[in-house]
Amino acid sequence: MTKPLFCIWNKESVTSTQSNRELAIKNLNLISEKIIPVFDEATQTAANCLDISICCLGILLADEYLLKSAYGLSHLGLMNDIAKTRKIDRQNAFATNVIDSGNLLVIENTLIDSFFAKSILAQHYGIISYLGVPLIVSSGLCIGCLEVIETKPRQFTTAEINFLMITARWCIAEYERNQLTDKKEAKSDLNNNYQEINQNILSVNLNEKNSVTSIINTQKNKYNDSEQYIRQLSFQLLNKLTEKLSIPLTSVIGMSSVLKQEIYGKLNPKQLEYLEIIHDSGKEMITLVDEITKLASLKTEVNLEFVPVDLENLATQVIKSLETVARTREHTLRLSIEPGEKVWNLDREKVKKTLYYLLITIIEGSRAGGEIQIHISGRLQNLKINCWVNHPWLGDGISFEKISSYEEALKNNANFVNILNNNQEINQELSSPNNYDYDLTCLFFSAYLAHLQKGSIVLQGSTQSTYRFVISIPISQQ
Repeated sequence: MTKPLFCIWNKESVTSTQSNRELAIKNLNLISEKIIPVFDEATQTAANCLDISICCLGILLADEYLLKSAYGLSHLGLMNDIAKTRKIDRQNAFATNVIDSGNLLVIENTLIDSFFAKSILAQHYGIISYLGVPLIVSSGLCIGCLEVIETKPRQFTTAEINFLMITARWCIAEYERNQLTDKKEAKSDLNNNYQEINQNILSVNLNEKNSVTSIINTQKNKYNDSEQYIRQLSFQLLNKLTEKLSIPLTSVIGMSSVLKQEIYGKLNPKQLEYLEIIHDSGKEMITLVDEITKLASLKTEVNLEFVPVDLENLATQVIKSLETVARTREHTLRLSIEPGEKVWNLDREKVKKTLYYLLITIIEGSRAGGEIQIHISGRLQNLKINCWVNHPWLGDGISFEKISSYEEALKNNANFVNILNNNQEINQELSSPNNYDYDLTCLFFSAYLAHLQKGSIVLQGSTQSTYRFVISIPISQQ
């Protein structure tokens, strides 16, 4: 061990420190199982820049060290316990020493280290060299660890140690900044209007029921008229803004494409890399602008317009439009279709949007580096589209940490549909888009589009097998 362990002198007790740490983790919303992109970016960047096999980022919660992001765990054995459970017992984790001391830990060779030689990580998983640095939040508490691991002896240079420390500081600071931004949400016009209604109701005599009813109806009609008008203006402005945005974006893509061809001079590898990022980012933004434009002009009729649809051609178009988005998450998209009939009577636009937003859900919700499979088939006059993920070290199927949230979203969508069918009042919490992350909002939208087509989206599978999404839509016989 090139750097000895020590604990910083602190007047607080161990129990108090642990309680403060858990409170900080809870306040930062790190207890949930959601994927945190900035943590994934930190682990992948550290592993690539240091040219090391494994990199993890975790937090210490109660008696367990929980991995929030991990890269290269397959080097410890395919489908090993750490990769499957994404956690290590507190007493067995090297990171516990880093978190308790608030200081970095360097081990060049565990097999010749008297303290770590008999540890489970060294004996059972073959971890030989280790470098861990603390994750310290703005309050000064150490909540976790960013660590790199190798299965062979290695000496870590001062530059490598400093790089990992800077990466740890950057990723936790970026996450805290994002959390602060998310919390700054203004109250909606709807809530303000209901407060005004409540104040008016309280100001009148409770015995004058007719007067109260009149006030409520007046306020609601006023709100409905204003809402309709402001939405109309907003959509018109949104269309104009997206049109204006597409012009400079097209210029960015065109100029970066020309520069990449080195027409105006030779470029070094780093310049080419940056141009590739600019070019891909521009294409992704153009895709998003196009999608905003399509949503703004989306037909809201629930009636279906059946036309003959070539499913292979339609799915290819959807995949083509998502290639850039998928590449930014290091995903690939693969389409397969059963032999036989490929042209069926369907509502083309609704089927297209259903598949598009379900794939967005999978792209955004899956860990980087997977192959997303789309398989199309026909069963008993029903269109079936199976979607799942193949991952090189996490195995097949939808990510286990997302299953519960996906099931909840699909359940809420079913409740929402039932309420609409029975003409009941919609619960504000259920209908609010702020209740969901981007991937869950896309899933909710996709599931509702499937319902409009008299179909459904279900999550099939089990922990013993694999999970996948299945779109089922009836085929018109006309």
